[in-house]
Amino acid sequence: MTNERGFTLVEMLVALSLFAAIAAMGVGLLRSSVDTQDAVQDRLKAMSGVNRVRALMANDLAQALPRPTRGASGEAIPAFAGSETGFALVHGGAGSLEAGSRPNVERVAYAFTGGEWRRAVQPMLDGTPLGDGDRLVAEVTSVAIRYRDDRGQWGGSWNSEPGDRLPRAVEVRLTRRGGAPLVMLFLTAPAPPPPLLTGTPAP
Repeated sequence: MTNERGFTLVEMLVALSLFAAIAAMGVGLLRSSVDTQDAVQDRLKAMSGVNRVRALMANDLAQALPRPTRGASGEAIPAFAGSETGFALVHGGAGSLEAGSRPNVERVAYAFTGGEWRRAVQPMLDGTPLGDGDRLVAEVTSVAIRYRDDRGQWGGSWNSEPGDRLPRAVEVRLTRRGGAPLVMLFLTAPAPPPPLLTGTPAP
């Protein structure tokens, strides 16, 4: 007669414990993989947002114009005015695809407001105020802006008077909550060449 031996209770408990441990490790690895993938996606989204902001600001500053404007009350507004937390300028290339629907030039302002880095637009250059603007970067704790002049000197403010002069470059440093500072450097529109001299110089 054959002596058939089954699993004992201890062996069953050991097997179940091993299975539970393997299953727990599998769940942990899966959760870690999902968390890593989510973190990568969040990072890519953040980088994409930063790149869009950088491209927008670079486009505005690269087309800056030495064109002063008038405010809603008729007061004179310089072509470019900047402080340590924001700046405003007039730039070209703003026309929409629909011909004649809006002018090709507009005034824009970037400012640190309520923990956000915002961009406001004034489509009509003279006699209208800036709009409320759109949020570009959230959870901003501080902003530091510098302006470079023709002599290569940096300063914390800019006024285009006299002569409607523009800064040569603008550096924007945004400090965000829980993140590394975002430093962006932009070149403005190049200065027009000096007028050609006519006539023959005196000997």
